[in-house]
Amino acid sequence: MYKKTWIVFLGMIGWLVLCPGLRGGVAAQEEAHVLGHEDILGKLQRPPVVFPHDLHMDHLEEEGCGVCHHVFDEDAGVLVPADDPDIGCTECHGAKKEGHKPGLRQAFHGSCNVCHRKMNKSGQANRPVTCGECHKRRAVAGQER
Repeated sequence: MYKKTWIVFLGMIGWLVLCPGLRGGVAAQEEAHVLGHEDILGKLQRPPVVFPHDLHMDHLEEEGCGVCHHVFDEDAGVLVPADDPDIGCTECHGAKKEGHKPGLRQAFHGSCNVCHRKMNKSGQANRPVTCGECHKRRAVAGQER
């Protein structure tokens, strides 16, 4: 009897290790995007960034989607929320700066670092601001948005 219990126990542990997506039942996973964009930026010097979109939507609910999903209003000379929230960064930002639009790498770093540093300085939170805090080795290439 004791031997059977161990076999069942080890079998369950093996199942959990081999089937990580099934742990916890049908729990929904957070929507995340891997921001690498090697098609635009070329070979990356650091791993791509895993961007937890849902987490950012929750934290920026008050500011709205236009914080990230924006377009440049030529007449007013300012960024305004995009009509289409599905518009991604690569729709407007290329590899290099073009006029008023920063290149993709600068747009990411400008938006992310500025916001994170602002939140850290105000004491709201402790958000990542160094390279290695965002560019982690475990990112999965090929899931870019």
